Amino acid sequence: MSALDRLAVPLIVLFAAALWIAHLLSLIPPALADLLSRAAPALLIALGLALLLGRRVRYGNLIALGIALGLVSGVAAFSFSREASLFREDYIETLDYTLPPNVTSIRLSAELRRTEIAVRAAEGRRLSGEFRGSLESLLTPSYRVESNVAILELRETQREALPTLEQIGRGRLILELPTAVSVETLTLQTAEGDVTLEIEPITLRNVQIVAASGDVSAQFGRSVGLLAELKTSGAITVRLPAELPAEIALRGNGANAPRFDEARYTRRIDNVLVPNLGEAQAQLTLESGGTITIE
Repeated sequence: MSALDRLAVPLIVLFAAALWIAHLLSLIPPALADLLSRAAPALLIALGLALLLGRRVRYGNLIALGIALGLVSGVAAFSFSREASLFREDYIETLDYTLPPNVTSIRLSAELRRTEIAVRAAEGRRLSGEFRGSLESLLTPSYRVESNVAILELRETQREALPTLEQIGRGRLILELPTAVSVETLTLQTAEGDVTLEIEPITLRNVQIVAASGDVSAQFGRSVGLLAELKTSGAITVRLPAELPAEIALRGNGANAPRFDEARYTRRIDNVLVPNLGEAQAQLTLESGGTITIE
C-alpha cells in the first residue's frame, strides 16, 4: 500500500468533517449545501470501496475515491437535467392592466429563459397574462402609458446564480391581448420553449420572435402592412388568411423543403415566396432549423 493509499481514507473523513463544519457555519451557499447533502451517501460508497480495494489493488483507495466522485457527478448531472425539463407551478405572477380610453395601440416585449409562450386574443380593453414557473425564476413586469400607447415589458431572470434542485424547472407564460386596440410591436424572445400566437382578430404591425430552442406557431389575421420576423432552431408553422397576400422570405435549413400551397405562392430562386394573386400586403421572414409550413 502506497503513502497515497494510506492517506486516502483519512482525507475523505477530514474532507467530510470540514464540509459539515462549513455548512454549520453557513459558509457554503445553500445550493451547494443541498448538492453535498444529496451526495453524502457517496462517502459511504467511497469508504466501502476503499476497504474492499485498498489492500488488494494498487492505488485502491484512490480508485475508490475516483469511482465515488464519478457517481456523484453523473447522478448530479442527470438529476439537474431531468428537473430542468419539468414544468413547474411553484412561482406564479399575474398580470392585469385595464387600458385607458385614450390608448389605441400596444407595444409588448418579453425576454424569457426556459419558458413556453402563448399569446391569445381577448375581448375588451384588458391586457392580462399569467406566468407559472419554478422558484428560480423572477418575472419583472414594467407597464406604462405614453401618449396613446400602452407599453408592457417583461423580463425573466434567475434569482440565484446556483439554484437548488427543487428550484429549477421550466415555465409557461400566457398573454391575452385586447382586440379593441392594435399591436404596434410584439417582440418575444425565449431561450428554450415553444411560442404560439393565436391572435387572428388583432391588427398587428411589427412582430419579432426568437426561440433559441423550440417550435413557433403563428396564426395571423388580415393585418395589412404586417412585418414579421420569426426565428427558431425548431419548426415554424404560419397560418395566413387568403385575403392577405404576403411575400415570405425563407431562411435556414427549413428553406430547403418548405411546405406551402402552390396555388397561392410561387417560390423564387432566392427562396422567397410571392403571391400568385395580387400585390403583397405583408412581409414575413421565416428562419428555421426544422420544417417551415405555410398554411
